[in-house]
Amino acid sequence: MRIDSRVAAKIGVTLQFAALIQCLAEYFRLKCVLGPARTLARVEPFILGGIVAAVGAFVAVLFYFSERYWLTAGTPAITVVTLLILRFALL
Repeated sequence: MRIDSRVAAKIGVTLQFAALIQCLAEYFRLKCVLGPARTLARVEPFILGGIVAAVGAFVAVLFYFSERYWLTAGTPAITVVTLLILRFALL
């Protein structure tokens, strides 16, 4: 079964926003786990991850509106790889 490029693009945009929400939700997880020991140094990697995810979502939406559906579907893969690299490099 072959997947339509437009459907793959929609899935990609959805994954981008899910990654963005997950990165932003990490702040609240740290708030509960660390409590008053929460410092900017511990939160900075998640802020950077949120920025990367937001830029990835923006790029994916731009590709979608320019009807480059396969690029839209590939953008989340690049974003997730970038987030994994940041996670292991910064934490």
